Amino acid sequence: MAGIGVDVTNKPQIVEHINKSLSQTVYDTKWVPCSARFVLLGSPARQTGLIQLYNVVRGDIELSAELEKPKAFKCGTFGASTLAERHLATGDFAGDLAIWDLERLATPIFSVKGGHSTIINAIDGCGGLKGAGAPEIATGGRDGCVHVWDPRQPDKPVASMEPEEGAPVRDCWSVTFGDAHSADDRCVAAGYDNGDVKLLDLVAGKIRWETNVSNGVCGVEFDRKDIAMNKLVITT
Repeated sequence: MAGIGVDVTNKPQIVEHINKSLSQTVYDTKWVPCSARFVLLGSPARQTGLIQLYNVVRGDIELSAELEKPKAFKCGTFGASTLAERHLATGDFAGDLAIWDLERLATPIFSVKGGHSTIINAIDGCGGLKGAGAPEIATGGRDGCVHVWDPRQPDKPVASMEPEEGAPVRDCWSVTFGDAHSADDRCVAAGYDNGDVKLLDLVAGKIRWETNVSNGVCGVEFDRKDIAMNKLVITT
């Protein structure tokens, strides 16, 4: 009688390469594009903010730089920066947006104080590593607002989606750019804690599409930023 075997070789596997204990709560991690380096964004036990830059060296990781600030860092992106510069944009618990040169971490090269009235939950960038057109950064906050920033125009956002006056404020949990296949096309999608998903056409300056998926939306992502809109993945 022939036995029935199960082939596990074709199943997805996660193999641990490096393990390191940390003394901080990590809210976001990002690989530095085209390098063996990555950044951690978070908060140590004293509730301040910490950026740490690590190098992968001979099967281990080494801390090469760190910066501590008064407020915890919640999220980061390299999406609005060129490959040559690789500047990191961050959002923090005070609602501030900042852009950092990883080679000179002491002070940000761009910052917006109080861009949101409270925590910036999500951030994404476009026009640098991926997507045609000008570099822009999208932020989504607990205040229910989504703002799009152009680092060349620091005073105010170039576009916003905000709760209507008197309407309940829904926590924005996720933002992403898409449809950036030419200088004349770009949109940003946002997901909220009540299941709302909204798609803002940045060229027309209006909501193109919206729906509700019943559960809190912790992630939205297009299959690619730099092609005509095709697929949007919504994670709840």
